[in-house]
Amino acid sequence: MKKVVVLSDNHGFDDILDEIKILEPDADYFIHCGDSEARRRQLLDGMICVAGNNDWGIDLPRYAKIQIEDLKILITHGQYYGYFSRQQLMEVDLKKHDCQALFSGHTHIPDFSEKDGFYFLNPGSTTLPRGGSSRSYAVAMIDGSHMDVEFKEL
Repeated sequence: MKKVVVLSDNHGFDDILDEIKILEPDADYFIHCGDSEARRRQLLDGMICVAGNNDWGIDLPRYAKIQIEDLKILITHGQYYGYFSRQQLMEVDLKKHDCQALFSGHTHIPDFSEKDGFYFLNPGSTTLPRGGSSRSYAVAMIDGSHMDVEFKEL
């Protein structure tokens, strides 16, 4: 079983990155789903990171793929999925990349669902929540190809 800390959308509030690492010292992985707006690449050291639509000053990829236990995970910010057919576009991307789970941010609203054998995780925003949510990140426990998620408020 692996513990995966997933965060997104801190929008330049860099101190929160170190804070979360201190809060979750036993994590096996730290994943950032974009819009870190980190002023220095060193702030993201030790994290698997992708670029968000506001990450202008730092060179990060649009996608990252990782396998944890038996679960293939696609990581992206999520700005290209829109709002009206978001779930369908995410499923298309998962199939295209041969993955079973998608970690993405962008909406600033925490959400976790499972549909048709796929997992969808959005950790929300660590600093600028929307939709009545609180500042948050997610902790995913992955055991084989199964994933359970807990949202943590900041």
